[in-house]
Amino acid sequence: MKRVGYGIVLALLALGTMGAAYAQMPSSPMDLKAMEAPQLPLRVELRWTGMGPTPLVLNGAYRIYRSVDDSLSFEFLSMTMMTDYVDLQVVAGHTYFYYVTSVIAPIDSTPRESWRSNIAWVTVVPPAAEVTGTITGTVTDSVTGKPIPFAAVTFYRPASPVLWLPRTAADSAGHYTAVLDTGTYLILCDPPMLLGRLIMTPVAFPLFRPKWYKDAYDPAHATPVKVTDGGTFTADFALARFVLPSLVHVRGTVRDSAGAPLRGATVVLSRTVQEMHLMSAMGDPVVGVPGEAAVVDGIGCLEGVAWRGVTDSAGAFDASVLSQRSYIAMAADKGYFPQYYDHKRTPLEATIISVTGDVSGIDFNLNPVRPPQMYTISGIVDDSAGVRVPSRIIVFPLRAMRALPVRFAFTDSLGAYAVDHVTAGKYIVLAVPFGDYAPAFYKAGAFGVMRWKDADTVTVAANVSGINIGVVRIHGSGVATLAGTITSLGQPLEGVNVFAQDATGAAVGYGMTDAAGAYEIDALPAGTVTVTADLEGYDGAEQSVGVAPSQFSVSQNFALNTATSVTAGAPAPSSYALLQNYPNPFNPSTKISFSLPGASVVTLRVFNLLGQQVATLVNGPMGAGLHELTWNGQDGEGRGLASGLYFYRIHVEGPDGRAAYDAVRKMLLLK
Repeated sequence: MKRVGYGIVLALLALGTMGAAYAQMPSSPMDLKAMEAPQLPLRVELRWTGMGPTPLVLNGAYRIYRSVDDSLSFEFLSMTMMTDYVDLQVVAGHTYFYYVTSVIAPIDSTPRESWRSNIAWVTVVPPAAEVTGTITGTVTDSVTGKPIPFAAVTFYRPASPVLWLPRTAADSAGHYTAVLDTGTYLILCDPPMLLGRLIMTPVAFPLFRPKWYKDAYDPAHATPVKVTDGGTFTADFALARFVLPSLVHVRGTVRDSAGAPLRGATVVLSRTVQEMHLMSAMGDPVVGVPGEAAVVDGIGCLEGVAWRGVTDSAGAFDASVLSQRSYIAMAADKGYFPQYYDHKRTPLEATIISVTGDVSGIDFNLNPVRPPQMYTISGIVDDSAGVRVPSRIIVFPLRAMRALPVRFAFTDSLGAYAVDHVTAGKYIVLAVPFGDYAPAFYKAGAFGVMRWKDADTVTVAANVSGINIGVVRIHGSGVATLAGTITSLGQPLEGVNVFAQDATGAAVGYGMTDAAGAYEIDALPAGTVTVTADLEGYDGAEQSVGVAPSQFSVSQNFALNTATSVTAGAPAPSSYALLQNYPNPFNPSTKISFSLPGASVVTLRVFNLLGQQVATLVNGPMGAGLHELTWNGQDGEGRGLASGLYFYRIHVEGPDGRAAYDAVRKMLLLK
């Protein structure tokens, strides 16, 4: 489980400002009400009347402040885009005071915060049927023995059907006390955050490492504590000092496809998709964090940005980032197709750069946009309540049109997107949100379509608008981690979406495989969940997984088969074959078919008369059957090729990795 590790990562988020000031102050929330829910777990529900629509405002949200047992010492608690909030971090016997403010943060403008709402309060009392005990202790420095003031102490009930997360804080002498319902708990101590300066931006960071009781750095090794009726248990913490990562350099170049340097090209290093979803599973905010958002022309608004810069006259860049972390890198320039390192099509399959020291050789070669005709797919990403959801957008060609290029973009901060330079053809569109939402494919009027085979086809012959994608929230509330690997023909699969659903079909967890085919889902609740692995072009796999209330780790591996075009019930071909394309000659497109008697790794490429490769139509595992695809006479970036004679060649490797079949055929493109 990465709960502690990602708390540290969150502590290093930048808290900088965002440019020029916005002239209008947001209106204050009104009619704030606080009430205690009668059922377990103990919680305080907040509701208020929010600000109405504000023109030209991006990143609108509400900040919630709380004070415990007095109406003066308010501290920031959380942020939300809704007009309600549930505070689970409450303990019986205390009175909680709240107020709410409105915040607007337009792109390239200074965030502005309204005056506070009215103050609402509620006293939390133990349920009548419950009895209580006390946990107390002191938080100290493991080296000096001196008290550590204001550390946060959180109590988990892994054996309960519902996870209860009360929290308290140490006082100035490092001492804390909490009155809890009887039962068994795990205790996590988070150190206070200090404001320092790293690179050029003020950042919050811990001086000490979080720790579970007793002397454990993950919940699987924590010692459970039993609270008895009227009893008192002492749980002291001695925290070790946390060593901050150092600044290192990531260097490389951006050139065009002919090798000429590109001056002024934008380069972005950002958190990996896997890291951002693990952060979201832990309840950490990953959207709209000041200093971690960047707008790139023609691409959209990226979140989780660690560094952004432009290349010099030699096409070189030099990024300063924190060591002991992993990043993905993207380069973009006007008039060129954007690209992820290392020549990857989308952020989901971008090569992960693990940084322990200075790194060089992060080079890009961008292909110019010189299409005969390309179009735009646009729409919004939102949930069923109409909340816009910032996301990554991936446009995949249908398998029968695999020769078409994949395109990607990002929404703006209000969930609107436009993917440019899309070649005419048939596609499916995927949204991968930055925050606590599950990925979803476009299906008109539907929300939470997580399997690619259930998606609607988008036919592109002109600009297409209104491709609105509905997503659903992930409701993870447990302490278990599900991990495993996903392969096909024994090879790891990268970019596989793995999602967990409870008995009602609600999403309770999401992960994505890395280059090693490994995935991880955090905060999985107890009970039986259905886990599905899904990747465009492959048959999905599904497993039922049981999670015991006291279980902290679960394992589940998958092996996926590629989707095949064989008619259901038809026998697999008895031999390999590469068929003649039809029509031939052709303009503007032709169909190429081949057969496989068994699962194989296939490459199918197109070459010109000079023997130069101009397009890759297939490159990866495929299942047994007769396969057919359409080639539209374009190269890998969607540029039309000249009339002439071309060759298409297939190379097949069997399951044992040995060459099983090679064949070449001619085809004639006439314009």
